Amino acid sequence: MPVRYTTLLPDAQPPSLGNGVEDEIAVSIPDVTNNGSYRLQIRETNESSWDDTAVGFAEQTVSSGGAASGTVETLVTGREDGEAYEVRVRSETEHRTGAWTQPVRIVTAFPGAANPSISAVSATSITITAQDNADNEDGFTLQREEQIAGSWTDRRTITARDAHSGTGSLSFVDDTATPGRSYRYRVTAHTEDTSAASSWTSSVSTPDLDDNDPHPAAAHPVPPQGWHIELDHPDTGRTRRLRLADATPKPRLNARPELDIPIPADNHWVESAAWEDATVRAYHNGTRLPIDTIATITPEPDRVTLTARGGSHLLARANDEFTDVRVETAIEEILTTNTDYAVEVDAPPATTNQQWRTLDTAGDFDLRPGSGGPHKLTGDGGVQPQQTAWILPPQVFSDAKTVGDVSENWTSSEAIELPLNTSTGASVEIPYRLPEGALGVAGRVAIDGGGSLYARVDGRPSDNVGSQIASTISGEPTRTVDWQTVPHDELSGGLDAGAQSVSLEFVDGGYHDRTGGSAIVDCLVVYDRRYWSADDFSNTLTENNKLDGPPGLYAPVDIEWEVSPLRRATGGQLTASVSSTANGQALGLSMTGEDWTTQSGTTALDVDFASSTASFAARVTLSGVDAQSPASPVESSVTRYQTRPQVLDSLTMAFDAVDSPGVTKTVDATVADAITSLCDRGNLIWEVQYDKAAGMTVVVTRPGQRPTQSVREELVDWTVTKDVEASPTAAIVHGRNATVREEEFTAEINNVELLHAPIVVGSTTVTDGDGREFERGGDADYVVDHVLGEIRMPNLGSELTRGESYTISYERQTVGEYYSVEGSGQPVITDLPGVTTETEAEQAALYIVDESEGPVVSASCTLAGSEIGYRLTRALDLDGLPDVGGLRVESVTGQGGEVQVELGLGRSVGDVVGELQGTLTDTARQT
Repeated sequence: MPVRYTTLLPDAQPPSLGNGVEDEIAVSIPDVTNNGSYRLQIRETNESSWDDTAVGFAEQTVSSGGAASGTVETLVTGREDGEAYEVRVRSETEHRTGAWTQPVRIVTAFPGAANPSISAVSATSITITAQDNADNEDGFTLQREEQIAGSWTDRRTITARDAHSGTGSLSFVDDTATPGRSYRYRVTAHTEDTSAASSWTSSVSTPDLDDNDPHPAAAHPVPPQGWHIELDHPDTGRTRRLRLADATPKPRLNARPELDIPIPADNHWVESAAWEDATVRAYHNGTRLPIDTIATITPEPDRVTLTARGGSHLLARANDEFTDVRVETAIEEILTTNTDYAVEVDAPPATTNQQWRTLDTAGDFDLRPGSGGPHKLTGDGGVQPQQTAWILPPQVFSDAKTVGDVSENWTSSEAIELPLNTSTGASVEIPYRLPEGALGVAGRVAIDGGGSLYARVDGRPSDNVGSQIASTISGEPTRTVDWQTVPHDELSGGLDAGAQSVSLEFVDGGYHDRTGGSAIVDCLVVYDRRYWSADDFSNTLTENNKLDGPPGLYAPVDIEWEVSPLRRATGGQLTASVSSTANGQALGLSMTGEDWTTQSGTTALDVDFASSTASFAARVTLSGVDAQSPASPVESSVTRYQTRPQVLDSLTMAFDAVDSPGVTKTVDATVADAITSLCDRGNLIWEVQYDKAAGMTVVVTRPGQRPTQSVREELVDWTVTKDVEASPTAAIVHGRNATVREEEFTAEINNVELLHAPIVVGSTTVTDGDGREFERGGDADYVVDHVLGEIRMPNLGSELTRGESYTISYERQTVGEYYSVEGSGQPVITDLPGVTTETEAEQAALYIVDESEGPVVSASCTLAGSEIGYRLTRALDLDGLPDVGGLRVESVTGQGGEVQVELGLGRSVGDVVGELQGTLTDTARQT
């Protein structure tokens, strides 16, 4: 009689996916069978079903090649641009179907926006057009960079817009442009899964405003030479023109400008209040000056001097609150909120990809303990995730009968069999505490006959009902195992780190007539529910009779660090050396530690922040990798899925920065006093100027940042001092001491290097595991080299035992140094108590040398005439002075047809250190 037999069908292998063509996904399936076909299913990621209810679902069958070799190729079309999809495959014939592969993820090609160009330009507005090539974007952003000193810097997002219907042309308007600047733009399209940035436009420059055009509001004709001053009566509006031969301008930095106006003696100016609130318009050689009100009236026997000032709106109250914003942002908000003046705030200088620190030793990683999931240091100075699942194979259970059956779905064809009313136990080492609700227990079990199987960890649950993992009262007995779990709500309380008992008990449940039942246990797993879900546990085996999927031992775990550079960061970069980039490994950056930009399967990440920040967070996600050959009972018996940890060997953190301190404060002062205080904080200067188009304008910039202006006046007298020693080539910064607690070391006769140096003299305490404290000194138990950070036994007579482990606690000195020429130069040595880490100390030393670079020059000049004008924010180029560079104006006074100008160049060490002190104080307030 014929016997019917169906041959085995190999399971499909995971496909390879490609996205080289828009709207298509290329699928390449390894051909493992010589018969039948492959069924392919696709859906968008994060869908819960594999049917027509899933968004983006489609399926197709592809015939095998007829020989188990090569690959089978197919295309999935009609996909959306920039969308994340996942694909799974199985083999099938008319008699058998194979297991589905694990889904493979891919994001389709995303063409984004392209060909941005400038379509319109004015002094304060620029229109940009671009081509939308995508049909599925969620929106667009417009980014801008400014060209300063030949470099493109100050990248910022100008505006955003929602998705554009279909493809075609789209436009953006930048209405924040400033006259006389050079910009370039790019457009970024994005979906929830990806983004694509266009190329940059060519450079575009906004036109300058003409500073020398007479203001049309003058009531009387303004002569091209000499003085012209008008006063509008506050009640009648009548205009009075003052007749005078000369006036004394007093332009000021970080103060309102003044103009002394001498007029013939007339007591009426003092005795009457009629003109005290008059509006003043003052012109010199046809140009209007930034003067608008009368401030003081000074009568003398032969004349009356009216002192007029500009920027009267700066006397308004500013009552504002700021939290971690750039000082320029705070100043601009105060001015725009409390005055109707035009405002020009120059962007701060920027640097890119400035290294903050490389973590590559145990000491580095220990200095920067991150938050996030469980992790630990490796023996050779790296970091790895802690094990988050603990699988117990049959052989670890004591006094349990091991049985074998190649016909059953047991891993390695082995399991333990518990007869009715028997129990067994094992122990598992938990390396960290599991918090409330995190403990999970599951097993691959079967009940062959009647009875109930109970599992407990650390004696919980205490009752049999709550700990039941499987039960059979009636029905078909089976020895085919499947995953079963202990109810999570019964596993209350946290679980402490350390060795924990695990027990299994198979009982009759009160039905004493059951005598023939047994429980089959293939394996048991204790797991952290924050990282594993029993719903995902695989119940299928590989060809080697091992589980082909979760649970493994290592799940993706986030490890985070806080990065606190001395300068405000506008972006961050990470470069990692990791043992593997598979199975969920990722890098991430965040301004706040809440909203993250992440990238999986990579060793480098570069992120632009939405705004500048005093600190940001860095994240490395580490997971596990599959074992290629067994090296443990779990790998030999149960699974090789993610049983080895990924290792982070080093992590370099860098940042893009703007040279601008942060502000966290409540302001309640006049506008003038508020912005003056903030300018002092940020090494800024402000000046009231008059612009023919915008009217009264407040300009905020850095000394020397704006272009140099030439002065035509004759140089009557001058002195220049150049302080060469004021420019250091090296710096050493001492910060606040830090406590190191219970660092482990091994006692030796030779010096043992500790993690930190130098050490504060007299601060060390050495103890053993029982808390016994040892004595320091050459005739005692140990000797410390405080400079090098080393410890040793003075001789074999020490109470320490050579080769034994002890702990040492001590105060370490926080010191950082920088030499512009390696090892040479006399360093500036300074204390900055706000510095708390070696990284901050090193960054501060570098900052002091960089910002103090070049000599400090001071100059005093007397000019014939008064043509210097009200543009003190621009450096001066004076014919006749030594060529030392563009000199910033520090003060101007005028008298008797001459102008006295005090000038400066460079920054002293004291100025730079003072700025750092302010930065560190603000940072401390924010934290």
